[in-house]
This record gives sequence, C-alpha cells and structure tokens, in this order.
Amino acid sequence: MTLLLPAAIALLGAISIFLIAISMVPSTNVLKTRIRNLERVDEPSLSQRNVIINQIVSTEHKSTLRNRLNEAGWYEVTPAALALRGLGAYGIGISVGILLIFFLHNDVLGGIIGVLVALVGWRVPSIFLSRAVKARKELIGRDLPEFLDLLSTTVQAGLSLNAAMLQSVDATTGPLHAELASTLSEIRLGRSREEALNAMAYRANENSLTMTVSAIVQAEKLGTDLTEVLQELAKESRDRRWMRAEEKAAQLPIKMIIPMALFMIPSLYLMIFGPVIAEFVEGH
Repeated sequence: MTLLLPAAIALLGAISIFLIAISMVPSTNVLKTRIRNLERVDEPSLSQRNVIINQIVSTEHKSTLRNRLNEAGWYEVTPAALALRGLGAYGIGISVGILLIFFLHNDVLGGIIGVLVALVGWRVPSIFLSRAVKARKELIGRDLPEFLDLLSTTVQAGLSLNAAMLQSVDATTGPLHAELASTLSEIRLGRSREEALNAMAYRANENSLTMTVSAIVQAEKLGTDLTEVLQELAKESRDRRWMRAEEKAAQLPIKMIIPMALFMIPSLYLMIFGPVIAEFVEGH
C-alpha cells in the first residue's frame, strides 16, 4: 500500500498535466481556414462567395460556452479543450488531497482540503475565461471613441464607409483591431456590410460596440448624415467611458473596508493600546 500510493499520485498527476498540455494546443480556426481558402480562389462568382460565407456563419457554435470563448477572443480554444483544462486541474487537486492525507496522517482534514483544492482547480479555467472576457470588453470600450473620431474624420474627408474603416482600422490596436480586421475580411469576400457589422457586435457582445453598430446600420438605412452620427457616437462612447471611471472610483471606499479592517485598524489599536498593555504587564 505504501508503494502503490506514490505511484498512484504520480500517475494521476501525469494524466492531469497531459490533459492540460493537450488543451493548450491551439485548434484550427475553421472560419480563418475557410477565409484563407477563399482568398486563394482566383475569380469565383459573387453568388458562390455569398453561399459559402452563409455556410460559414451557419456552422458557428451556438452554445453559451462557445459564445463566451468568442467574447474573450479565444477563437482557437474549443469548449472541449476548456473542459480538458478543468479536468486536469481537478486531477491535480485530487493529487494534492492524497498527498495531504499521506503526510498529515489525517484522512478527514486531508480529504476536505483535497476536495476544496479540486473544486477550485475545476473552476480555475472558468475564472480565467471570465476575466479575459471582462478585460477584452474594457479594452474595446476604451479604444472605441478614438476609432469613431478617426472614422468620422475620414468619412467627412470624402471616403466611403468601407474605405474609411480600412484606413481607421490600421490606427487601432488590441481586440478592436482584430474584430474590425475580421469584419473587413468578410466584407471583402462578399458579405454585406450590415451582416458583417452585426456579426462583429454579436461576437464581441460589448454594449458600446453594439450600440455603435446599430446606429451605423440604422443611419445607412434612413440616409442620415453618417458624419454627424459618428461624431455623436464618439461623444456618447466617451461619456460612457467617463461614467464607468466614476463608477469605479465610487466603489473604492467600499472595497477599502476589508483591507482597513484587516490591517489598518489592528495596527492603529496596537499603536494606541500597546504601550498601556506593556506598562500594565511590566507593573504586575
């Protein structure tokens, strides 16, 4: 039994690490592969391109996890790979629990700690995914006003919306640049601008970007002056960014309560009552 336990721990740990390693291998992005194959075609007809693009869109994953991966920009990570990461972390947690049982000589305490570590390990991929989604949306919302300002200027200079987007996307960086580049690729392959923009808003699922796309599509349908619409969108997006900053600043006093209660208040009490207690103990 003593010899089998280390072997079982090593085997379980090796399997867990193997599952995590497999899940880290980037999978082939079906959309990018098909777009790359389409770009190799010399002179396909426009109708054929529209049919193929519609097939690409219709075969996208519709599950909640797939949507969350798209929001995080993890296009090369499949739901199965994310599940493998969770299983690998879960196996590592079980290995830690077995080690604690072996070294602490306490089955109850080691089992409880092992279960807790395993559950935390199972949730770690989901936690990282949620943080990636939040960070990506914040980056898109931060870069959107500058992109709209540049887009408005180029449209006002006389360029068409497609040409203005092509010029403006080169000045952007980060997730917004990636989404806009994918949208322009779809438009170049024959997909309508309205569908491509709506698909971008659906993938990113960011409020400011969704409102921007809706306003641009509506302005094109109604024939409204696009320059004024873009300027107004940039102003509204900048105001929303400012409001989010004020909201975060207003939350700081609440977030400081726990650090103050854990560190500052005990230190303050120690400084005030420490000398009194020391004199009392020395006197007795």
